[in-house]
Parts: sequence; structure tokens; C-alpha cells
Amino acid sequence: MQKSSTGSLLVLTLSLILMDRSPIQAADTVETWAVWATNVDFYLGFEGIGPKEHDRKIYGDIMLGYGLLNRFSAYLGTTLLGNEYFSDGSAEFYLGIFGTPVDSSHFDLDMFLDISIGGPGLSQFQLQPSIELNFDLEPEQRSGGLYLRAGVALYAQDQSSPSPADQEIGFHVETTLGAYYTIKEDHQILLEYNMRHMLSPGDDRSAVEVGGIALGYNVTIDDSLEIISQLFFDIPQIDEPFSTGIMLGLIATLPSCHH
Repeated sequence: MQKSSTGSLLVLTLSLILMDRSPIQAADTVETWAVWATNVDFYLGFEGIGPKEHDRKIYGDIMLGYGLLNRFSAYLGTTLLGNEYFSDGSAEFYLGIFGTPVDSSHFDLDMFLDISIGGPGLSQFQLQPSIELNFDLEPEQRSGGLYLRAGVALYAQDQSSPSPADQEIGFHVETTLGAYYTIKEDHQILLEYNMRHMLSPGDDRSAVEVGGIALGYNVTIDDSLEIISQLFFDIPQIDEPFSTGIMLGLIATLPSCHH
């Protein structure tokens, strides 16, 4: 998600916690698209590379974004997921809106609202509001900067009773701290760390997933095409094996035909 008109929203729209796996993320920042501009993202990835006992997943994602108003955009997409043997497939569908109420030379504030449905029989629903703060050393990301992303995912807790009346709303808080550096024009390297706090209603305890570290190298070919690449290192917790993941993607932006 280069912070330009070729930006993508995959970072926030693909948390997929409803499928009980680590999040798909592209190391990048975000920005709304130009009014009436159309954005298309396509990603392929393989995660869980490591010891045999680790859960390996292959996934693909396609997203369509559209600039509705100045600094306000919308998107929709789907993610297809399977294991390393191309079986045990599942899907998630998502849509959302996001805007930039504060946009200055050195500081940006982005706000998001994402809705997704997935899991067995598309029975699991999630609502996730998020924000992102950007601190740029120079305008237009000409050198380097930092960004902080935070979101709260709301969903139904798994309960022993099948009755909807007995279900409780669960949630987790996910945070990402990132940094970028522009090594030369149209070439950017990124470093991200993410973690997640799993919270249960009526329980004072919380579980923390330490997440992992992502290294990204993003190249803008021209004003309408960007190549995204990422290497992700999952930080193991107690009794968890070490694993890595790779992802490649293309982001294409079609300018508006309106005047």
C-alpha cells in the first residue's frame, strides 16, 4: 500500500482472525485513492514455512477499490485459502470504507471501518474499526517515516450452546508499528512489527500474541503499477514452532475518466 494514488488497503482488510490463523498483511502505509479512480490489487502468498508440525497455508486475494470523494474511498474483495496440498479450502469476503480527516506534509490520520464474513459456511461475521497514524520526515515520503496502526475486531465468541441468545461478543486489539525508508525514487523498504491482545468478556485475563516481523520491498513501476513483496517472520511463543511466510502482489490503479 504505497502512500500514493497506487495505494492498497490489504493491510487492514485481511486480518482473517475468524479462520484461526495469523494475519495476511502487506508491509506498507495507506492513503485514499483519487476521486473516481479505480484500484485493483492481486496477491499470492505462502505462510507457515518451517517445521512439519506447523500449519502451512496458501492464499490468494483480489480487491477492488474506488475513490468516492476527496480523501474518502471504499473497497471490496475476497480471499481464498487452502493448505499446502491445495485442499481444505475456505473463503472470506470483505468490504469497507476509509478516509483521511487529517492530511498534512508530515502527519496523517486515517480512519477505517471494515466488515468481513467467512469461516465454515460463511457463518462468521466480523466488524473492525481501525486508525493509522503516519509521521513523515519529508513530504511525499521522500526519505523515511514511522506509522502506527491500531484496530479492534468484534466477533461472536465460540460457545458450547448453539443458541444465538447465549453467544457473547468477543474482541481483540491488534497493533502494528512500522517504519519505511525510500532508498531511491519509487523504491521503498519497510519494517513492521505486529501483536494482538485477545480479550474475553467477563474475564480479567488477556492473552497476547506476539505476532511477528515483516520486511517489505515495494517498487512503483509507473503511476499506475506497483509491485509488492514481503518476507514475514513469525515470532514463536511457548511450544510454537518458528515459521516464515512470503507474499508477492501487484497493485494497479486506473485513473478517472471524469473531468
